[in-house]
Amino acid sequence: MAKMVVSLAVVPLGTCSPGVGEYVKRVTAVIKAAGLKYRTGAGFTDIEIDTYDQLTQLLAKIEEALRGMGVQRILYTIKIDRRMDKELYIEEKIARVE
Repeated sequence: MAKMVVSLAVVPLGTCSPGVGEYVKRVTAVIKAAGLKYRTGAGFTDIEIDTYDQLTQLLAKIEEALRGMGVQRILYTIKIDRRMDKELYIEEKIARVE
């Protein structure tokens, strides 16, 4: 199965603060702990994922971590780039356009 590059934005709602940096750091730590290759940008984090099951497991871990921080609602934006003919890598995608 070819890899996917998943662009993920996680927005915690109801935190009583406009700042989200501490939540982004926690989500990034969850991704890193999962052993996934990722690159955090200004609005999305790109993640190399092999299967949809791996993605759903990651989302569950993110929810658990944010729930532990008192977050009661999460807005996800997910974009999936999935190729069937070859593997996808974040760095290669960026290098092709720069």
